Amino acid sequence: MTSDEQSGDANPATVDPRVRPFDLPVLVADTAARDGWEAANSVIESHWDAFASVAPKYLLAALKALPGEAFVNMPSLSVAANYLQHVVIDGEPRRFFHDGRLTPNPDPEASANLDTLILLTGKAAGDRTAGRLEEARRTALEAKAVLGKISSADRGEFVGSLPHLRFQWGRTLDAAQASGALAEYEEAYDLARLTRQPVIARRAAGHIAWMHADRGRLNDADLWLARAQAEPATNGRYDVILFLTSALLKQDRQDPTAHVDLGRALGLPLGEQWAAALWVSALLAHGKPGASSVDARLERELERHPEVHLGGADARYVKAARARLARARPRLRDEIALIPTGTALDPLLEASHAYFEGRFTDALASSEEARKLTAAPRVEAPALLVASASHHELGHFPTAADSFRAANVIIQQERIFSAYTFVPARTLATIAEQAGEPIHGKPLTVGEDIAVPKLTNRERTVLELLSSGLSIQQIAAELYISPNTLKSAMQDLYRKLGVNSRAAAVHWAKQSDISFRTKN
Repeated sequence: MTSDEQSGDANPATVDPRVRPFDLPVLVADTAARDGWEAANSVIESHWDAFASVAPKYLLAALKALPGEAFVNMPSLSVAANYLQHVVIDGEPRRFFHDGRLTPNPDPEASANLDTLILLTGKAAGDRTAGRLEEARRTALEAKAVLGKISSADRGEFVGSLPHLRFQWGRTLDAAQASGALAEYEEAYDLARLTRQPVIARRAAGHIAWMHADRGRLNDADLWLARAQAEPATNGRYDVILFLTSALLKQDRQDPTAHVDLGRALGLPLGEQWAAALWVSALLAHGKPGASSVDARLERELERHPEVHLGGADARYVKAARARLARARPRLRDEIALIPTGTALDPLLEASHAYFEGRFTDALASSEEARKLTAAPRVEAPALLVASASHHELGHFPTAADSFRAANVIIQQERIFSAYTFVPARTLATIAEQAGEPIHGKPLTVGEDIAVPKLTNRERTVLELLSSGLSIQQIAAELYISPNTLKSAMQDLYRKLGVNSRAAAVHWAKQSDISFRTKN
């Protein structure tokens, strides 16, 4: 490094490539640390034209100064880096447009390379986020086919890029509800661990955990959630999937602290997890007020994502959310069938509706259809329970007992106690007694919420003041107590609510629609 490179401003607003080109990587790194990768990439964009011809080495160094998440979100950055690498080495740039459009090298022998993989992956990601799921799926599979034509030796040259690419293929197949998503996530996780890329390892493990939790394989979800959490945290927004997974697992196991994890997820940009977050929110909604709040959110989201364009996993989550909300808000019951999902969710919900309408034979047929489509515990256990209840109503008592025992094995193995909610509590108790089986955990009846802790008048007052936004000193003065006494009271309140922070307590109050009309 020259003396010029060591002196001068450390963080210039702009860089003159003719005078101080070596400042650009420093500026990019500082901007990324301070304002995030998007702002840092804007710095590169604003200097691209000036640097590409006279200082490509420093432009390349600036790209390498971006955090890894930038390349996950913008695959074209890897193309840009590859382009600059060629410029630096042999001075013969290929055709390139920095806004992400790249004309691949027409040489057929060079078609199966990293540029091609990144271009296809970027296209698949773009189609996915635009809702063109079938096109995205085909493009992701095309990218996989290209990779399959590359020899192991040649793959070694860009092995560091493969975790990012395979993660995006997994996201695309996952969103489209296509087979192979889990395998791509697992490949991304293993390669990320091998190449020491904790960001992508954490993200891949988190999505694996969610896929297992979504399907009711809670034990596998526990394992992968722990693996994700073992990786160092970086960008908080990537942890939405971790908080949603934890909230779903706790809801399935009737843990009253599930809403804390949901609150943490909702406090971050949801991105592509918006529909999954609505589903978990609907599962945890307390009574009619809570259901109304989630329903309002759902309608707002559908203004941004019209139902006519919904497909894949998002359609399934929206439909599942509405099914849950319909228990508290009957007006929604007729709307549930508006979004066909092409999955086992459709016959499972039809089985539940048929049972509660007294169409027990139809309920049995739909339950059987749901089980034929999947053996996922989240579908199989409630389908067996609905079948058991239907057989019971038809007087088929031995068959009802057998179906209940089969469901109970799954529920006990996975501890997916939420499955019991598909059957009325009294019917459930009767069948369990006839089958000689226990009801595991603390099952909820249909439409019943997790028990709300009874608060004293004083605790309600404290919770109301915490929700008001006043400082600790102001609340203490309002109550004529010392700040230390207030903090002690707050800790007691947190323990009763099953939370560990003021923000979580306030979120609990909003979700519970608690009344503050009673005071000391």
